[in-house]
Amino acid sequence: MRVKFCGTASLADMRCAIDAGCDAVGFIMGVTYQSTDVVTPAEAAEMIRELPPFIEPVAVTHLRDTEDLIGLVKDSRCTTLQIQDAVEPSGIPVIRDALPYLKIVKAVHVTGESAIAAAKLYEPYADALILDTRTQEKIGGTGIPHDWNISAQIVAKSAIPVILAGGLKPENVAEAIRSVRPYGVDVHTGVKKDGLRDPEKTLAFARGARGALPGN
Repeated sequence: MRVKFCGTASLADMRCAIDAGCDAVGFIMGVTYQSTDVVTPAEAAEMIRELPPFIEPVAVTHLRDTEDLIGLVKDSRCTTLQIQDAVEPSGIPVIRDALPYLKIVKAVHVTGESAIAAAKLYEPYADALILDTRTQEKIGGTGIPHDWNISAQIVAKSAIPVILAGGLKPENVAEAIRSVRPYGVDVHTGVKKDGLRDPEKTLAFARGARGALPGN
C-alpha cells in the first residue's frame, strides 16, 4: 500500500514522513481556497534537494491555468502534479507534452454519485485519480471522510490507479483501505497534533495502511 503525506511545510515535516517510510510527500502551492501548510515553489525546491531517492515529491495545487501549472512544476522541481481543482481534460495533454517526465494525478471530489462520472471523465488523461472531500471553503485538507461506498465503486471500475484521501487518520485508515481497496492513501490533517505533523501519528498511519491488507 502506497502512502503519501501531504502538507509538507518544513524539513521537520519531511523527515517525519521519511522516517515513517513514506512513498511520496506533497507540497501545497498555488492555492485559491482555504488551506494550511502552504509553501512557495522555491521553498519546496529547497526541501526536495534533501529528499532521499525513491520518494516522490508531489506538487499539490488549486491552480487551473495550464501555463501556471507547468510553471509551478518547473519552479518546484516536483515530479508529480496533483491538480485539486476542476480543469479541462484537454489541458492535461498540454502539460504532459511540456513535461514528459511528469506524472499527473487528478483530484475527484466525492460529493455524491456524480463523482463516478467525473472519475471516468479524467481517467483517459491522468496517470492516477485521488478521491478527496471538499467543502465550500476547502478543496482538500478538510479532515472529513466521504462516502467510501462511492469510492469503492470508482476503484472497481477504474483502469488507472486510484488514491484515497479525505478524513483519513491512524484510527480509520485500515478500515478505509479494506472498504475501498485503493492503490494508495493520502493524509494531511489526520497526522497533525497542535498544528504540526506528529511523528507518532505519522508512523501509526503508515503502519496501519501497510497492515490493512495481506501482502502489504
